[in-house]
Amino acid sequence: MYTYQTGNQTIDYKIEVVPNRTDITVQICDKEGVKVIIPRGLNENNVRSIIARKATWILKQLNGSQPAEEKPAAPKKEAVKKETAKKEAPKAAASAAKTGSFEEGDKFPYLGRQYRLNIVRGDVAKAEMTFRAKFIATVPEIWNEQQTNEGIGQLLTEWYQGRAGEKFQEALKSVKKAADNAPESVKWDELGEEYATTQDNTIVLNWRLLTAPLATIEYVIASQFTNADELFEDAAERKQWLSDNTLNAF
Repeated sequence: MYTYQTGNQTIDYKIEVVPNRTDITVQICDKEGVKVIIPRGLNENNVRSIIARKATWILKQLNGSQPAEEKPAAPKKEAVKKETAKKEAPKAAASAAKTGSFEEGDKFPYLGRQYRLNIVRGDVAKAEMTFRAKFIATVPEIWNEQQTNEGIGQLLTEWYQGRAGEKFQEALKSVKKAADNAPESVKWDELGEEYATTQDNTIVLNWRLLTAPLATIEYVIASQFTNADELFEDAAERKQWLSDNTLNAF
């Protein structure tokens, strides 16, 4: 059993190592309490950084204000919900940015793989995010901890959203090879915990799906207009990611 102290509250948690896993999942169980499921190769410091970022959420669950899972599994067609038309949310990255605690070496998922974060402090007027086999956040050296965390959160959000259109169209292109009735285009939006929805007869994907492999994104797209389980011979593998992971990119 491990312990993390935040303010005057203590979070006790267990660590479960699962071989061949590429993501980190935090679960709140009635009997086991807080359990962190991690891939082989991560150490306690990696887990503590995750606990630190999710501390508010974890305490909320432990205090009984929410059900006990970080996110429900949703691999079935009917679980990838098709909602009626919603008012389209603005695409502003700032509205989706979250405040978290970001540390050197943290890992973030992109298209099913994990990439490390490199934080560089320099004599710059504006923060920026670049990606070269890892996330490189360059921030002003005068920023304090809060400014750095908020800034990196927004940089990551903008980075993911900046690639959503291109990668989702790439996934749709593959779907169209298997399904003649596939749509010509898809959009992305801020959808909370929903993988996808349909607005005005247009498929809209959650930009956080960029954390999933392309094959899983293809499955989610197909689920919005056909029976994806019948369309793909490897449907079980494609949707397994949806059961094992959450859409919390960071």
